[in-house]
Amino acid sequence: MRFGHLMLCDQREGQSPQKRYEEMMEEVRLMDELGYWSVWFAEHHFDGYSLIPDSLLWCAAAARETNQIRLGAGVVVLPFHHPVRAAEQAAMVDCLSDGRLLLGVGRGYQPHEFSGFGQTLEESQRRYDQGLEVLVRCLQQDDFSYDVDGLWSGEGVTAWPKPVQNPVPMWGAAISEASFERFGKLGWPILSFPSSTPAEKLKVQFDLYRKTFTECGHPPENMRIAATMFTYVAEDLREANLTFERAMGKYFRHLDKLTSSAESEQRLYDRLPTTARLSGDPAQVVADLRNIQDSLGITDVLNVTHFAGELTHKQTLTSIELFAREVIPAFAAVNA
Repeated sequence: MRFGHLMLCDQREGQSPQKRYEEMMEEVRLMDELGYWSVWFAEHHFDGYSLIPDSLLWCAAAARETNQIRLGAGVVVLPFHHPVRAAEQAAMVDCLSDGRLLLGVGRGYQPHEFSGFGQTLEESQRRYDQGLEVLVRCLQQDDFSYDVDGLWSGEGVTAWPKPVQNPVPMWGAAISEASFERFGKLGWPILSFPSSTPAEKLKVQFDLYRKTFTECGHPPENMRIAATMFTYVAEDLREANLTFERAMGKYFRHLDKLTSSAESEQRLYDRLPTTARLSGDPAQVVADLRNIQDSLGITDVLNVTHFAGELTHKQTLTSIELFAREVIPAFAAVNA
């Protein structure tokens, strides 16, 4: 398996965004030093849930602070971007990072973000589908023209600079069966989100992706399933689980408000499928992760340790280091 992190850069009470950015960059530098395979930056808007409105800009900043870790745009929310501009930015980041960019794309899910851009969630699929077509063409073709259903049009496009990687690795965010099948047909690696899907359904979706991928004849080494996992590791098992539970309660209360979900009397933490939890001391996390790998066959783990401002910076750094030193060695890590 390969190991990485998905960074939200959550707002901390009483702390300036500048200070929060400094802390997050320290976390990224530590991951690079410890040999994590990737770090991803999640795009969000109009709320302290995440202070990253531009994931590619964060990739560019991290490129100059790191040496080997892959830098993931996780993800570029295509309905909010002109696809040609996104392609140009991605190529520039790939140059600045000496070919370390992983370009993730998705369509978004938080209604208030679409309202802020004068869009609706209902039209996001159309904007995403057509933006993706132009983005891919821009990264692969020269002197092309496009006219997309009244959304965008242009002529004589040849994007510069040219990226270091040819092609730039594309990753797709997959939640619905249609998206798992789409990226299987394209032969792309996928980013999955076990917290939103029961394990039984997730297994069916992964099997659909694998089946479609194989039937379309794509290279087996390109078949990658990354799972985002809410993760907190500490030396003391009880302290780790208590801290994690408190953080999850705060995180999901905040997320429910953003997505307009109905409040439940059941604890929000208990609504989180167990396949998305990695908490405890290192031995417990190793055991839980082995079970997840055996049951679902994931190839990549992306830890999330930003929980709506609940964990301190010190707790986050400690968890990152413990995971690298005592969890990753228990698995066959591949860093190619």
